[in-house]
Amino acid sequence: MNLRPELSGYLEQRLAAFAQGFRHNLVLIGPAGSGKTYQIQHLLAKAPARLSLIYCPIYRESCRSFLNRFACSILRSCVEGRGSETLDELLLLARERFPRTVEAIAAIEPLLARRSFAEALNRTLDVIPILIEERRQPAVIILDEFLLLEDLGLGHVFHELGKRVMIWPSALFILTSSSPYRARLILRERLQLLFGQFELISMEALDSAATAVWLEEELSDFKGAEQMAPFLMRWLGSSPWYLCAMLERLKESLALRGTRTLTSDVLSETAWELLGRTQGPLHQWCLSRTERLNHLRNGARMMEVLIHVACGARTLTEIGRRATKAGLSEMLQVLVEQDLVERRGTCWFIQDPVLRCWLSSVVLAQRGAGLPDEAAVRARFSAFLSSFWKQWMEQRELSFADQVALLFGRFQDDILLLDSKTGRLPRFRTIRMHTAGAPFGVYLLAEADGKSWCAAVMDARVDENAVSRFDAFCRAQTPRPSRKVVVPRLGMEVNARLLAKAVNMWVWESQDWDVLLTLYGFVREEQVFEHENKNSCDIAPVGA
Repeated sequence: MNLRPELSGYLEQRLAAFAQGFRHNLVLIGPAGSGKTYQIQHLLAKAPARLSLIYCPIYRESCRSFLNRFACSILRSCVEGRGSETLDELLLLARERFPRTVEAIAAIEPLLARRSFAEALNRTLDVIPILIEERRQPAVIILDEFLLLEDLGLGHVFHELGKRVMIWPSALFILTSSSPYRARLILRERLQLLFGQFELISMEALDSAATAVWLEEELSDFKGAEQMAPFLMRWLGSSPWYLCAMLERLKESLALRGTRTLTSDVLSETAWELLGRTQGPLHQWCLSRTERLNHLRNGARMMEVLIHVACGARTLTEIGRRATKAGLSEMLQVLVEQDLVERRGTCWFIQDPVLRCWLSSVVLAQRGAGLPDEAAVRARFSAFLSSFWKQWMEQRELSFADQVALLFGRFQDDILLLDSKTGRLPRFRTIRMHTAGAPFGVYLLAEADGKSWCAAVMDARVDENAVSRFDAFCRAQTPRPSRKVVVPRLGMEVNARLLAKAVNMWVWESQDWDVLLTLYGFVREEQVFEHENKNSCDIAPVGA
């Protein structure tokens, strides 16, 4: 099932617009397993017939192997091959209709024999304009995991690619990458040329409605699915791969137990098999993401910093107090470059929920004194996951407005980047609720020392009328709120968002909400094992 239908529709629109002469290059970035290749395959199936589709996934392989496959992809776009033909077979199939293209590709073989791979790449790229001319239709060039081009050892590959992006108006480039930091850097410094602008699409939040429907269908034969499905969405985040792995193993666990009832115990056992056990696929995946630190200078110290960030240390001061201050900024920058941590304002966090859980429970327990055996590590992991489940169940009983108010009460004067704006989240002393009435939701009036905020929390999709009414409410307050925030549960209409921007409102949609939950809403290690309660904000009931 397509869990990002809006994104798929947008990509189809861009492809249709290109077929009509409007070019807009695209880059899809997101962690491995986030669904980039799925979206590309879905797009290829929906592509207009009047385009030459050159799709080439890139792997860790030899230069010769990649260039051979790239040439095959170019030929396959014009002979409609079944995908299994060799280069020689494709050359025979295309020779009669596209002789110039075949001749240009055949001339590359001597370069490969001399191991002149950089020149061979340039010659292979230059086949594409010949194909466009012979077919008399534009081409779409799709390079899946394009950053691996540099890892192949091809010199100046992005410089050469960037020149062609700029001067080929009849070629649309679609790139994907599982390394967001490096992709943004390469895009900004080497590919964003005068006439070759790219639109960056981040594969972060899944479509909540589509994901909920899919999970409910997958678990429809089991009792307890109404609780398990939303919990998995909350815990595993925006990775279809994580969700698929958990669903498959959950079904296996239920079959082995001979039951059709989903419980927290079944979840804990399944999660341990996947993430806790050394042989578990998610455990191995997390290990592969962090083991590269072992080959870097100060790798052991960076791993310690990473664990503390996973356990809830947000700021440089807090991380330095728990780990080390010497060289901390430089180590965090390396972790950013490795796509292990992210920075929003002055706050640091790990976006990947599975990696965060693995570090703060399994790895921390393995390193803890007196916890050397698997049974002790498993007990600690189970305690962590049980606390997460309990906290989620308690919050699930609250209305959306109460959940937002609870989160507001945990702010700690941090400076955070949300909705492309940087602002301070003050430590509020009181939070009052005002019922605006359906469909306008609840307004939160939060006060800190010398500051006041007004937030509109809306369950329904926000339209212009809702924004106008909230703005009028803010203007009627004495004193005027220093910050106006809109928190829509189901998103906003385009015109409503433009109006909110015009009246200087801060809009926290799903991706911003996930960041806030990561920083202030998830179970921390000390909450599980020391039962600390740091919330001292008074929240008045609705209607106060």
